[in-house]
Amino acid sequence: MNDVDIWSRFRMGDNDALSLIYSENSKKLYLFGSKLTPNHTIIEDSIQDLFSDLVRNRRKLGDTDNINFYLLKSFKRKLLRQLQKEKRYELNDKHENFVFDITYSIENEIINKDSTTTRLHQLHKALNELSPRQKEAIYLRFTEELEYAEIAEILEMSIEACRNLIYRAIKSLKESIQGNFSVILVYLQTILKKNI
Repeated sequence: MNDVDIWSRFRMGDNDALSLIYSENSKKLYLFGSKLTPNHTIIEDSIQDLFSDLVRNRRKLGDTDNINFYLLKSFKRKLLRQLQKEKRYELNDKHENFVFDITYSIENEIINKDSTTTRLHQLHKALNELSPRQKEAIYLRFTEELEYAEIAEILEMSIEACRNLIYRAIKSLKESIQGNFSVILVYLQTILKKNI
């Protein structure tokens, strides 16, 4: 089944579809939330609230052909509202003041391999030098594999601005590790994919 069919079944009250949606997306939402805040309780509460709202309003929901995108966008909005409510962050309209933290648990395992140690250290350092929005855009593009239009919608910016943001982030990473795009992509995908 594709996302359109699963979402349609969920909206019609199929609890198996709900279980499938939850099992395939809850861990991704949790990992995404952990990039925005270290407060695991708020992350878990926001995921629970999101799914409660979805179940409560399922018949009113619109169609989607990308459940992951739909959930990420809704979850981010809910989590940021909860963080504001908790007064943990003072956010402006563009959400510029939150910290988007990229850490990769697999990094220590990979760093032990001598051939990749230097590049991974350089990439880690370069990732930490990116702005929070660049980190988030990179995460959404290479971990969640979202399209530019979807990332732009989540980040509340134009598609062109989103492309420029990701381009500048990749350019910065490329300069930092003195490699070409394919080298960066391989390292990013290795780290990002094994993190999930």
